[in-house]
Amino acid sequence: MGVKGTLSRQTLGFSMPSDAPLYPKPPYIYEGASLMVFEYLTDERSAAGLLPEQAELANPPTAGLVFANYPKSSLGPYSEVVVYLNAFYKGKDVKYGAYLYVTTDVAMAAGREMGGFPKKIAAITIGGENDLRATLERPAGHLLASGSMKVSEKADGSFSPIFDYLTLRVIPSPTKDAAPSLAELLETQWVVKNGEVWTGDGSCTLTGDSDADPLHRVPVLEVRGCRLLRGDLQVSANDLPSSEPL
Repeated sequence: MGVKGTLSRQTLGFSMPSDAPLYPKPPYIYEGASLMVFEYLTDERSAAGLLPEQAELANPPTAGLVFANYPKSSLGPYSEVVVYLNAFYKGKDVKYGAYLYVTTDVAMAAGREMGGFPKKIAAITIGGENDLRATLERPAGHLLASGSMKVSEKADGSFSPIFDYLTLRVIPSPTKDAAPSLAELLETQWVVKNGEVWTGDGSCTLTGDSDADPLHRVPVLEVRGCRLLRGDLQVSANDLPSSEPL
């Protein structure tokens, strides 16, 4: 008979692999983050098909496209693209994470496994100082989304927003034809500190050129505004997460 294993629940690492965790426990700190945010009017019927029945779309139906760069974070440096729906849930305004893309496996695994953010790996480029341009490709060379913004002026006053995100975490069952082992709605709160906001003119596009990544289900009908956010972000352990079964 062989030697008995010694790994137990008490000696597990925070994430998998249990002896060499891919990502650490929160809180997660992001220093010097920049986010180019486009708010736009979208198609109500199409967007409603992506939103859990416990929530309702904003009226009029609006969505957001975000190109973010995180040069220094607890999860390492990476870039991210988010498509969210503005929604109403449990008496408050939330942003429902419909599609997310990142450039590293650490960011993807942490977001999916803990936060229910439906992240995939993609090629993301963000460049420029006052004339910003960004692209999302998956796979590299296959354009899914783009955005550009000409920064004009800094908004007056202090800026310390809180982003309330709503996501759907699904863990499939390994049993054939069985329901998911887990399907729950999660609320996660992101806090921006030492922040500033810049405004300007900009435009964004979703190509609708992929059935595997159907961003066109949240089409850009009319851009309502764009802004550049700069500052430090934090997601703390106390903010992760509150949940509700789907």
